[in-house]
Formats: sequence, C-alpha cells, structure tokens
Amino acid sequence: MTRLLHLSDLHFGAVEDRLLAPVLALAQDLAPDAVVISGDLTQRARADQFAAARAFVANLPAPSLVVPGNHDMPLYNLALRLLAPFGRYSRAFGPGLEPQLALPGAVIQGVNTADPLVWKAGRMRDASRRRLARSFAEAAAESWRIAVLHHAPVPASDGTPADMARPADVLAALAAAGTDIVLSGHTHMPHSGFAETAAGTLFLQVGTAISTRRKTGANDFSLIELHPGRVTRRSWLALPGQGFAEGPAEHFRKQAGEWQTDGAVPVPAAPPAP
Repeated sequence: MTRLLHLSDLHFGAVEDRLLAPVLALAQDLAPDAVVISGDLTQRARADQFAAARAFVANLPAPSLVVPGNHDMPLYNLALRLLAPFGRYSRAFGPGLEPQLALPGAVIQGVNTADPLVWKAGRMRDASRRRLARSFAEAAAESWRIAVLHHAPVPASDGTPADMARPADVLAALAAAGTDIVLSGHTHMPHSGFAETAAGTLFLQVGTAISTRRKTGANDFSLIELHPGRVTRRSWLALPGQGFAEGPAEHFRKQAGEWQTDGAVPVPAAPPAP
C-alpha cells in the first residue's frame, strides 16, 4: 500500500495559526509515503508568504510534490505577473513547475494550471498535455497514474462549473494520457467523483487545510491509500475553534477501466467546447 497526504490551498498570509501545529503533528503521525500540495500556498504571492510556506513544507514528511495555484502569482503587480509570474514561487520551491514523483505502485505528475493572463481561472497548456502523456506512458503498467492540478476540469461540490478553460478538452487529455486519479483544490470545497465522459479518472478535491478562507464549515485534508485495484480516501476535518478529527472514509474500486464507489457521486460532464 502507498499512502499520500493531500493538502491544498494553504494560503499563507491568511492562515488559521492554531491549525499549523496540529496539521504538522498529524502529518508525522500518519507517516505518508509522500505529501502532495495542489496549489495556492500563499495568499498574495509575497516573498514573506512564500518563506512561511516553504518552512511549513520543510516540516512535513518527505518527499513532497507541490504545484502552484493562481494565488501563487502576483495579482495587482501586472508587470510582474506577465513577465515573471512564477519567479517568487520558483525561488521558494524550485524551478520545476510540473514535478514528477515515482513511488512504489504510483507515478505522480504535477500539472501547472495557473494562468497569468486571467489570474483566477486555470488552463492546461499543450506542453503540459504532452508531458503528462509521456510521463504516464513510461510508467509501469501496474502503477497508479496520478495527476496533480490546482484547478479541476469538473464542477465543484456545490455545482459551480469548472473554473478552467475548455474543461471538456482537459478531460479528454487526462483520459487519453491514462490518468487514474486527479488530485486538486482551488474550490475550497472537498469533493469526490468522476466525469461522465471520463469514467476512468477519479477526481479527488480537498478544501483548505489551514486557511481562514473556508467555503465550508471546516478546514480539511485527506490521506489517500492506494491498493492494487482500489483506493481509500480518509479525511480529517477541523470545525471553527476545534482541532482536527477523522471523518468518514470513501472507498473506490476500478474495474474494467471504470471507477465504482459507494461514496462518490458522478459529476456532470463538461459542456463541449464551442
């Protein structure tokens, strides 16, 4: 079994300070094989916020795979956003915006969906599609193929449409690459499900682990357990003023190329691109 700790939307600069130590302590106790952080490590992409985020990540169990989110690009400094949108991020977390991590039984490929031209909404670049396809094509047949995106090409748990350009095309690219699982954030709402047009890809979103910018009643993160042919997601939730407690687990099975589950609900297919 391979175990992944999935955090997202840390938003250093808008952090619930009381949650920092509990998350780090739980991360050590859970002892995952790797930590995945699906973007928005900072609130306003400032150097001090990146320094705080980097120190936090350094105290998590290694190895870690991190991708940027839209908040990791400058918002108000338009010149910097257009000319060097990921400069501060790269100084904190290295120049690779789409890292890869190989583990026993899993290959994890980061995809940078942050778009400096529109800031909030995401997009998948052609180069990212090619990198994803190549990475998964080279993986062992028995390995889970996991993509990490900040933005997901499926609606949020409340039905809000995907905040991503041409989501139907992104779904098709993920399916064509053989993606088994997509880990994402951005919506600040945990969600699990699969798209009707990509039943072979399971989408697992988490909310915000430690930020005050909650869109649900709790902060949350997940532990994902990968077994041959099946996956379990265990969630930890922290209500306002309270610590983290383990929530219900979700169980998924992949049979004949399609996911089956007792807990996830299929999300509507993205509309076709015009």
